[in-house]
Amino acid sequence: MPFKNLRSLFLFAFICLLCYGNAVRYRMTRDLGLAMSIIDQEYVEPADSKRLYEAAMAGMMRSLDPHSSYIAAQKLPSFQSVFEQQFGGLGVSLDGPPRRPQLTVMTTLFNSPAFKAGLRPGDIIARVDGEDVMTWPVEKVSDILRGKEGTSVQLKIDRQGELFEKTIVRGRIDVESVIGDRRRGDGSWEFLMQADPRVAYLRIELFGEKTAAELQKAIESCDPPPEALIIDLRDNSGGLLIAATQICDMFLDDGQIVTTRGRNDRVDEEVKAKIGTIVPNNVPIAILINEHSASASEVVAACLKDRKRAIVVGKRSFGKGSVQNVIPLEGGRAAMRLTTAYYYPPSGRRIHRRDLTSEEGSWGVDPTEDCEIGLTAEQLTAAVQRFRSRSDPISNGMIPAQAPADESTQTSDKKDGGAIREANPDASLPEDAQLWLALQRLQEKLDQ
Repeated sequence: MPFKNLRSLFLFAFICLLCYGNAVRYRMTRDLGLAMSIIDQEYVEPADSKRLYEAAMAGMMRSLDPHSSYIAAQKLPSFQSVFEQQFGGLGVSLDGPPRRPQLTVMTTLFNSPAFKAGLRPGDIIARVDGEDVMTWPVEKVSDILRGKEGTSVQLKIDRQGELFEKTIVRGRIDVESVIGDRRRGDGSWEFLMQADPRVAYLRIELFGEKTAAELQKAIESCDPPPEALIIDLRDNSGGLLIAATQICDMFLDDGQIVTTRGRNDRVDEEVKAKIGTIVPNNVPIAILINEHSASASEVVAACLKDRKRAIVVGKRSFGKGSVQNVIPLEGGRAAMRLTTAYYYPPSGRRIHRRDLTSEEGSWGVDPTEDCEIGLTAEQLTAAVQRFRSRSDPISNGMIPAQAPADESTQTSDKKDGGAIREANPDASLPEDAQLWLALQRLQEKLDQ
């Protein structure tokens, strides 16, 4: 057979294979549309076609892995606001069922609508706009309290048995992703630790668009400059990968930060540090992690541990070493969150945990030798309570208890224009055994 005819035959066969593959996909798509049409016409009760579509999309994404998902139009603004670190609301942190018997105010963001309205830690929210919510899940009530700036919500508060009502106008809430050792009377954070002012404590709540800039600003605000850092990533479930790599770059002069690999183990991206750091290389760093530290948290912990830039204290991390891309759907009104790659730290060790039901195998980020420490249920409760108390300037002593809630009274340990020069006893520190161990490890280095 002439070569020209043979080439045409191969080309024809290739086109046929492509057409067959497309035909299979189109047939499945056609059948899905047919099923929706049959349900719409024949189901015993009227069916909402939009709900059918959303259920099909959600089920399809759920079949892939726990981290891929369909984000419906009504949920997309809330999803985006987390990473944009801004939303309309009251500025109140709640806890409740199933952890507490009733919906309880834990902290109020300084100068937020809730703070200005006089809500206090320990207040119980009995009703929201007339609805009894005391036993509702926290997430459900939080969604209700969020809303457009300028709109109002009516709360019925139970304060130690005294009932009263407050109508609060929602405002713009800028989400803090980096917090410190304790909140000052003016609403800002003190990052130098009360127990040892040589050490700065920086807790990263999430990895959002502003997190890297917030962290740099926090470090640079310390006066005097810290001689050691504690970066607390416990219970941080992740966020934007770029925020994690930017933070790693703050402490490294060069070399690899992370590599992402897609299908067939192809290298999608290799991120390397640029020359220059915001903290001298001789400043020791301790990173706190636990079993709920995931994704971007693991990028930071694994990178700085592998590069010998930090010690890691706590428990092995969650093991979510996958990258999700958010792909717009429905003209940008909805989105698909799709796993497209796995990431690998400088050591090349796999972090992703495929089987969430098993503790076996090598996954996650392990603490540094002699730095592994867990918390019992009682210790965890005490540590959480300590954290919340340190976030309230009245509870932590930065505002005297008798002072009005809007009075910005500074504590007496401030010298020389606001810099902390002397350590003060922090009786609550042993309540957080992991933080206490991290501080001890850094003090050993500083005192050498």
